[in-house]
Amino acid sequence: MTYKPLALITGGSRGIGHCLVLSFLTDTDVLNVSRTPAQETGGSARCEPHELHNLSVDLADVALIEPCLRTWFDAHPDHRVTTLIHNAAVSPLGWLHELSPDEVDQAFRVNVYAPLSITASLVRAARFATDGARVVYVTSSLARPVPELSFACLGLYSMTKAALSRMALVQSREFALTAPHLTVARAHPGIVDTELQRDLRRHPRMDPAFAVKTAGLPPFQAGEWHDRSPKDHMRTISAEFSAEFIEWVARTPDATSEEYDFYHAEEFHAARRDVRHR
Repeated sequence: MTYKPLALITGGSRGIGHCLVLSFLTDTDVLNVSRTPAQETGGSARCEPHELHNLSVDLADVALIEPCLRTWFDAHPDHRVTTLIHNAAVSPLGWLHELSPDEVDQAFRVNVYAPLSITASLVRAARFATDGARVVYVTSSLARPVPELSFACLGLYSMTKAALSRMALVQSREFALTAPHLTVARAHPGIVDTELQRDLRRHPRMDPAFAVKTAGLPPFQAGEWHDRSPKDHMRTISAEFSAEFIEWVARTPDATSEEYDFYHAEEFHAARRDVRHR
C-alpha cells in the first residue's frame, strides 16, 4: 500500500458522527467535514499514530464543497479515502404547506446535494483508494414509502432522506458499471436517545401518530440486548451503539446497497453476543 488510508466522515463534531470519528481514529487517519471541528476526547496525546483532520465547511454552501476538498487533498496528496460516511443532516420541522422556499432549499442542500457533491468530487479527483473503498449513506426509516411512517411535521426530513436513499441506489449501479472498486451501502442507524428525540416527542405541532409510535420505544439501557433480538424488543439506542453499527456496515466486506437496519441486523448483534461470551 503506497497511500495513507483516510476515513472521511461528515458531521463528526458531535453525536453519532463524533463517535465514528473517535472509533476510526484507532486504525486510520480521519477527516471530519463539518462547520465545527471535531475534538479528541480527554485533551491528552493519543498513543495511536493516526491523525484527526478537520475541514470546516458549511454543507449548505454546496458550491464551496469541491474547491475546499480539492485544496485539502492538494495539501495531503498521499491520502486516499477508503471509507466515506455521509452522516451529517438537518432535521427541519414543519407542515409542508407552512415551509418557506429557503427552508426546503437548505434541507435538500445539506441532506442531499452535499453528499452527492462530496462523493462526486472525490470520484472526479481520483481520491478514493483504487483497491477498494466504501461509501455509506446514513438513512432513516422515515424515508420508507409506507403510510405508517409518514408523519406530519417531519415531511421535509422524510423527503430528503428518501431522495438520499434513492440516490445511493443509483450511484451503486453507476459504480458497478464504471468503478467497481467503489461500493455503496445504506445504514439505518436506529432511533438514537438524544435530547432532539425527546424534543420531537414534545413538539406542539408534531403528528399525534408520531407520539403513539415512539411511546413504544423507551430509552436505551446498556445490556438490554445482550441475549435477545432487538427486532422483537425495540428501544432507542445510544449514539455510541449506533456508531458501532454504522462502522460495522462500513467494514463488512460483502456489504451491498441494500439498507442495513439496526433493528434487523441479526448478524451484527450475533457478532456482539459472540464477543461478549468469549
